[in-house]
Amino acid sequence: MLLTPFGDWLKSLGEQRGRTVSTLMGVGWGTFAVVAMLAFGAGLEDMMEERAQGMGEGVVVCWINRTTLPWRGFPEGRQLLATDEDILALRDAVPEIEAVSPEYVRNEQVQVGQTILRTTLNGIFPAYGTLRTMDVQPGGRFLNAEDQASSRKVIFLGDRIKDQMFGASEAVGRQVVVAGSPFTVIGVLQPKLQDSDYNGKDESRICIPASTYRRLFGDRFIDNFIYRARDHGRTLEVIDEVYAALGQRLGFDPADRDALNTWDTTEGDRIRSSIFSAMAMMSAFAGTLTLLVGGLGVGNLMYVLVRRRTREIGIQLALGALPRWILLEVLLQTMLLITAGGLLGFLGAWGLTSVIALTPLTSALGYPHISPLVAVGTISLLSLVGLAAGIYPARRAAGLDPVGALND
Repeated sequence: MLLTPFGDWLKSLGEQRGRTVSTLMGVGWGTFAVVAMLAFGAGLEDMMEERAQGMGEGVVVCWINRTTLPWRGFPEGRQLLATDEDILALRDAVPEIEAVSPEYVRNEQVQVGQTILRTTLNGIFPAYGTLRTMDVQPGGRFLNAEDQASSRKVIFLGDRIKDQMFGASEAVGRQVVVAGSPFTVIGVLQPKLQDSDYNGKDESRICIPASTYRRLFGDRFIDNFIYRARDHGRTLEVIDEVYAALGQRLGFDPADRDALNTWDTTEGDRIRSSIFSAMAMMSAFAGTLTLLVGGLGVGNLMYVLVRRRTREIGIQLALGALPRWILLEVLLQTMLLITAGGLLGFLGAWGLTSVIALTPLTSALGYPHISPLVAVGTISLLSLVGLAAGIYPARRAAGLDPVGALND
């Protein structure tokens, strides 16, 4: 229970108006700093992750190279060649591979009416769409197993290519000419963020079944292949198993790491996660220091109020109030001050993130947001700061001698 009427406590704060305002602003600024910096960091991290996943989530891209080590009598410097069968055999040789797709790549001319463009053409398997996050706009589809088995002349367009060739018109069901052969458009890529690529962005890429590609151009050997481990955390182990399986099948030493040019995108994910974790820790640390300064202000204000109420506290003790009641009263008043300052900081951070979310700055900063973890962590920190700020003046008030306090 509160021994001092709430109105009297507010009156005491009013008498210390300047000190009270500066104290609330200190706590509010500390809270704002913690919440806002973590909110902007979370928004930026989400945007970077979305851009990275535009290339594919947890994928590994491999190109077939020359050997740099001799192997079983074969000299170094041999150009390795792989077929569809060699790559698809990895699904059985390495069970931890979730999906794999060989890939044929060339720069080719595509035509619709009088519009002629030259862009990246890929011959791929259906798994490629899932691996590379090739989401499809409504009304279309990606290449499927039947397209591959029947060597259908169907084509999937990047969204930028579609706009260049068809403008605002519907593309699905229309005909395009590739290398002198007509193809039917079956789908268009859903626009996506993409911060990395090879052979160009997906928005400017067109895809046809690998079997159709081989018939059209006569290529026998793939340009590269792409796969993903079932457990992204074991990607490095799966890469070693791929080297071992292909080393036996293609004839090279599995220790020859240059025989395959491997791009492990999960390594970038790990680096990015570490960077943002470090940034979050630094932001939280800086904000916490600011909040602690505000807490010192709260503790100082409560100490002044206790000093001014020494005689009143002595009367309460003389009338039978228990010291722990006085202790709880001062702590509760301290927590109310901390809560008021923290609420100001929260509202300020929420208002700023809401405004930024409505501006073009989101293209560079992402969408800042206050996560539940940040909210709970900040509330817990405020509670600790409140207890630390209030414990000394509370103990001093509870430890007053009634007689000495009445004579003060």
